Amino acid sequence: MNSKIISAYLSVLGLSFFLHAMKPGAPYFSLLPLLMLIFPFAVGHRVKLTFSLQDFSLGLVVSLIVLLPYYLLFGGTGKTITLYALIFQILAVSLPEEFFFRGFLQDSIGKSFRAVFLVSLLFSLAHLPKVIFMGEWISLLSFFPSLIMGWLYMKTNNILPGVLFHFLANLVYQN
Repeated sequence: MNSKIISAYLSVLGLSFFLHAMKPGAPYFSLLPLLMLIFPFAVGHRVKLTFSLQDFSLGLVVSLIVLLPYYLLFGGTGKTITLYALIFQILAVSLPEEFFFRGFLQDSIGKSFRAVFLVSLLFSLAHLPKVIFMGEWISLLSFFPSLIMGWLYMKTNNILPGVLFHFLANLVYQN
């Protein structure tokens, strides 16, 4: 890995630790998604995000195959999700995280299963602040859906299917 990838990841991880230590959910928490969106531009990396019906459909089909059984077996409380939660999940979580982890990190490392595995490991470790400051150990299991998001990116060279899967996985987890 080169220095721009390492510095980008350490910046995101460091800011996440700092913000979680300060107070989770505070208004300045929007700095983290902003950093994930800005950093690739700042280093001159072009993230691949295009609307393709084929890529969107792949993301949707994979989401249904993977997430529907999980929802039916372990979730499915029927809790309604607010419009705010939907907007927050897409704009402050799914899009920035996929933009950074798949569109920047994975794209910079390469299009291989090794890159998918490595970025999934980094993605999971990026959830450590939630573990340490909020006791959410389950967030480390983000490694497994990250493998799917990484595979979707590797297959399509587009973050759109991963954003869709990430968004739906977070909604299933919350519901």
